[in-house]
Amino acid sequence: MTVTDDAAGQRRDTDGPEGELSRARAAYAQAIAAFGDVTAALSDISDRDELLHLIAEKICDLIGVQRCSLYLREERSRLYRGQVGHWRHDIDDGVKRLTSGGPGDAFTREIVATKAPVVIPDVLNDPRPLRSTMRSWDVRSMMGVPMVLQGDVVGIVYLDDHDRPRRYTDADQSIASAFADLAAIAIQQAKLGSEMRERLDTVARQNATMRRATVVEERLTALVLDGRNMREIAAEIAELTGKPCAIHDERFRAVAVGRPRAIQDQSVRPRLLEPDVRDHPDVRRALAGLPTARPVVVGPFPLAGVHQRALVAPVATTEALWGYLVLLEHGSRLTNLDMVVGRRAATIIAWEMSAERRAVAAEWNARSSLVGELLRGNQDVKALERRAEHVGVALERPHVLCLVTSALGSTTSVPEARAVAEAITGGDEELAALATGVTEGVALVLPLEGDDPIAAVAGLKRRVAEGLARLDDAGALLAGISTPCRSVPEYVDGYAQVAQVVQCLQTFSSGGRNTVLTATDLGGGRLFLSSANAQEAARFVDETLGPILADRAREEVLATLDIYFHHDRSVRLAAQSLGVHENTIRYRLSRIEELTRMAVTTEAEAQFNVQLALLVLRLQGHLPWHLGDDD
Repeated sequence: MTVTDDAAGQRRDTDGPEGELSRARAAYAQAIAAFGDVTAALSDISDRDELLHLIAEKICDLIGVQRCSLYLREERSRLYRGQVGHWRHDIDDGVKRLTSGGPGDAFTREIVATKAPVVIPDVLNDPRPLRSTMRSWDVRSMMGVPMVLQGDVVGIVYLDDHDRPRRYTDADQSIASAFADLAAIAIQQAKLGSEMRERLDTVARQNATMRRATVVEERLTALVLDGRNMREIAAEIAELTGKPCAIHDERFRAVAVGRPRAIQDQSVRPRLLEPDVRDHPDVRRALAGLPTARPVVVGPFPLAGVHQRALVAPVATTEALWGYLVLLEHGSRLTNLDMVVGRRAATIIAWEMSAERRAVAAEWNARSSLVGELLRGNQDVKALERRAEHVGVALERPHVLCLVTSALGSTTSVPEARAVAEAITGGDEELAALATGVTEGVALVLPLEGDDPIAAVAGLKRRVAEGLARLDDAGALLAGISTPCRSVPEYVDGYAQVAQVVQCLQTFSSGGRNTVLTATDLGGGRLFLSSANAQEAARFVDETLGPILADRAREEVLATLDIYFHHDRSVRLAAQSLGVHENTIRYRLSRIEELTRMAVTTEAEAQFNVQLALLVLRLQGHLPWHLGDDD
């Protein structure tokens, strides 16, 4: 083989085809040897840039150039993005900012089109490359080598000697092309290996998630089977996820709150569904779009004071939406496992809530049936007592009957029995009302607490009035309360009492306010008034107290008369109550006898008629009940 020097001082081959074949074989041998080094390192290289750096270093050594930059194709844009560079110092950052193959880059387009190396001896005077880039990188001569894989250019290697021109021989091009194609295979293998590892990692994570989900399933199911309550279930969910949680019913009322043992701060809790947060416009819009079949992540809502995201899982069955489970993103981000736990826990809670409500409904029906039996006077007393014990009611303790109805002519209907009972008891477990629907409205059996029956009835009367006001602020609901019942037969009499009380209220009450009276308030007068009509009662009042009602001092005289009978006709107690002298009371009583022509201080019939007339005035609202009431 003959070698001569050209005018540039670089070596030039002058022999024929046999020499070219020999050189090609040598080039491929060198490329394969370098590729062997690359493949040997594949098993130890986990980072793609590390592999690309090795390829860039090897191709520089093969060709004997100082600098190399390696680009890979972006599938979306079909442009070539800089990945790594090899030089005497680190140039990766600069290379990564570059893209080749754009509209003004004829150099790269020629490489891609020919799928062969392209050499530019003088880049500053050649129109194909981007001259601004060549000047900024001090390039004088350059060779671009395609990385071809299955007929497709997947990458490009650019080689240059920085600020010096260089002649790239056919042998250089052959070696570079052979190695670049082999490197493309290595890159593809590394990519496939990375994808395989990612798949394996994904499968491993999924298997771990499934194993944890199975553990979650077993622990949550065990809670339900063991009969744990909502508070214990919430605590277990918090431990499983490491995040605070809250269980709410369908009205957004908090049923239970749980937090991991690692969180000692009691203020850390999901506040998303609490009233002050839930009513914020941002939160209200998010809650309006909640699905009913799967958990979702919402938030944060900084304007509402919620600075963390929350996972909200609907607690629902095919029957209905029972409520919501909320997990707070605290300590760590919400994960797919949290979604799995939230979904499964919500389902188990729905089963538990559904079972509890069915049990409550069954118990309610049993209690309601018991009330009906008491009112009808079932003769099997022992059977009733056993049924009462079964639902937790001790009939030997004093109870009263309460009958809730609506005023005559009112458009307000009495709510269903459970709503009335809840309004009156206010969730007080000690009050534990029994209730059932009856023809007149709702009948309730209410326990009397304490040793003083009079004070107990007075307190219960206030509670019933407050409960009716919660149900109807227009004042169309009325209620009567019986005297205490201490045995099964007394409930029949108690029902007759409250029926008479509400009959009196419906006949004589002026309406416009909730009215609650006891059988004691009306006394024996209820026997007469419950069968009278308003016109007859008005005529009786006029016949009995007409002269007093026409007197200019009617209020003073009526007050004296009412207090006098309230204190069992005691002049001394009446004077003390009104704050006047006893002689004043005597004078007023004589004035009353003069006006009415009745001996109200001595004759029983006159006293009965006057007290009955006063009772009618109270029912009509002309006299305040507190004047004749023990409250």
